[in-house]
Amino acid sequence: MDPTVDREERLGDEGLSPELAGDVGVVARGGGLQIAGQFSQKGLSFLFTAFAAHLLALSGFGIYQVALRIFGFATQVGLAGFNYATMRFMAQGRAQGRPEQVRGAARLGVLCTAVLSLAVTAVLVVWAVPVARFFVNGADVTRVADVAYYLRLGAAYIPLFSLMQIFRYVTQSYKTMLPSVVTGNIVQPGARFVFGVVLLAAGFGVAGATASLAASAAVGAAVGLWYYLRIFTPEERAARPRFSLAKMLSFSLPQAGSNLLQIQTLGLSILILGHFSTAVQAGLFGIALSLQAPGNIFLGGIVNIWAPVVSDLYDRGEIARLDALFKTVNRWVATFSFPVFAVLIAMPEPLAHIFAGSKGIAAASVIAVLAAGNAFYTGTGPTGYVLSMTGRPGINFINSAVAVLLYIVLGAWVAPTYGALGVAAVDAVVTALINMARVVEAKVLVGVQPFGRSFLKPLGASAAIAALLGVWRLVLGTALVPGLAGIVFAGIVYVALLAWLGIDAEERYVWQRIKQRVLRTGGRRQG
Repeated sequence: MDPTVDREERLGDEGLSPELAGDVGVVARGGGLQIAGQFSQKGLSFLFTAFAAHLLALSGFGIYQVALRIFGFATQVGLAGFNYATMRFMAQGRAQGRPEQVRGAARLGVLCTAVLSLAVTAVLVVWAVPVARFFVNGADVTRVADVAYYLRLGAAYIPLFSLMQIFRYVTQSYKTMLPSVVTGNIVQPGARFVFGVVLLAAGFGVAGATASLAASAAVGAAVGLWYYLRIFTPEERAARPRFSLAKMLSFSLPQAGSNLLQIQTLGLSILILGHFSTAVQAGLFGIALSLQAPGNIFLGGIVNIWAPVVSDLYDRGEIARLDALFKTVNRWVATFSFPVFAVLIAMPEPLAHIFAGSKGIAAASVIAVLAAGNAFYTGTGPTGYVLSMTGRPGINFINSAVAVLLYIVLGAWVAPTYGALGVAAVDAVVTALINMARVVEAKVLVGVQPFGRSFLKPLGASAAIAALLGVWRLVLGTALVPGLAGIVFAGIVYVALLAWLGIDAEERYVWQRIKQRVLRTGGRRQG
């Protein structure tokens, strides 16, 4: 008898069904790999951004953040949702045993992405000056010319990064994360870190940081293409590609609108501050936004494997399994994300000082307010993907359109007077409202929701350490050394509280799988 099967059957007897055990295993393996990739990607990005924040003046850092967000916006236009549409229809074709759809969706997605992203690049190069003038506050002709130069310098990033993304999403439709993680979480950010640090250290400033984007995207696209050419099965390679452009567009266009208007990836806050306030305020917000990254790693690590799993379970009619897995995934995200945001809310000053030096402390209140909104973003889990991958991208588009409209109106109102702090408050309020709306929609339209009873464990433990840090700052202050000591102590308390509250069957199952893999690996090495 296989001891692995025997252990998994016993876990089922303890309350974890064999079906849920299988789903948890798929998400745990893919999510674990993606989380490791997120640590690599966001860690390298975090270090590079901190390096840039230390070397560049606050206004220069703010200008770089504005250019970065314009590139991000242009890339989303270039992708036009074809990455999600391609993954959705390839996963569907695999579930239904239709290799011609798998091959056809892949080829159509890559072709459409290449054509559209090149068109967007051409428009940005030609219209660089008007775009720069719109996103730079005031009539500073020199600064407008500088931003236009940076946009043209880094414009190749748009098609290269778009192609890298579509190659990654093709491989994700096979419910494997290794090619995607290597390409987008290790190679591309690693290349950007190396190129960027070298160019910044050599004194090229914002131009060097911008050029590193395009160079790293070229490396990432090359690696992504290599994986793309190897991923298809022999049956799929032999199949005649067949898929409808109209069907692809019916999914990709509303999904593109949703992605384009997604607050977390659009960088709308930076663009609003660049237009209505100053480069210094945009720089402060950029510091605060960068420090949110550790708390978002875990949600980012789950969603890419979560999306094809949702599509697969929904197409099979397994709604109960999807609901159970949704609750499990959301609790995992909360367990790892909530303590990060609790620290950012209660003790942001030491982290801001480490990230950007003494000038970063001015962003402390912005950091805390953004963290409150991000707690809602991560605490509601990958709900948007539930809506999109069950065939409802239009709902996500409406949600995002409403959110962006609110964001622009409120941001334009508060930015001239309250700067980065006012925009952070708008960000938190809009993020909370839109993500709670998605939870209601997923329950009504799909029949699933992300909150189980065990969700209260990370929520309660995180609230406890936030209160602890609030007392700590009153007694010992927020200077670098005592502040970091308080954060370390709060982390120990959090782990102790979770241990006291106990773990659930899903966590026991994942832990058993990890131990089995380690033991098998150790046995092979000894043999």
